[in-house]
Amino acid sequence: MKIRRALFNPVALSLLAAIAGGAVWSGDAPAQSAGTWSTALVPINGTVSGQPESVVFSGQAKVNSKLAPDPDFNRPSLVLSIDLTGLSGVGSSTRAKYVIAGPELVQRGVAASHLIEFTFPFAKSGAMNLGSAQSGAASFALGFDLKTGAVTSASGNVTSASLPR
Repeated sequence: MKIRRALFNPVALSLLAAIAGGAVWSGDAPAQSAGTWSTALVPINGTVSGQPESVVFSGQAKVNSKLAPDPDFNRPSLVLSIDLTGLSGVGSSTRAKYVIAGPELVQRGVAASHLIEFTFPFAKSGAMNLGSAQSGAASFALGFDLKTGAVTSASGNVTSASLPR
């Protein structure tokens, strides 16, 4: 007596159905590509009051922006890199040069405008270490193109960093 076996056993058939179902469920949604960076130079100045002396900053901040896709929720984010290293700092009493290290990275929801505020470390030129660093605050009012994430308007200033109350 011959026993006929099914062409596919139930385990193999279930596996095939799961693979096919996953492909159908994921669909052919268009892939979101990463946006390209756009750059804006923003004139900025201000004074950070403190010890051992107040420091006057002036120059241009470099604001890089782009839209970053979110494939899970299909809602892009606005990604910013704000670089203050283009600012010159001068001590009000000693005339010493002060420098700022590194960019600030910020991520926000896409909107036509944002107010971005952050603190940054600075120190006398050649003395950037934890013991000599001081803090300042930068504030930017930025307008954006909602389709590209490019900065369309910008203003900024530097002030003393206020401690939370």
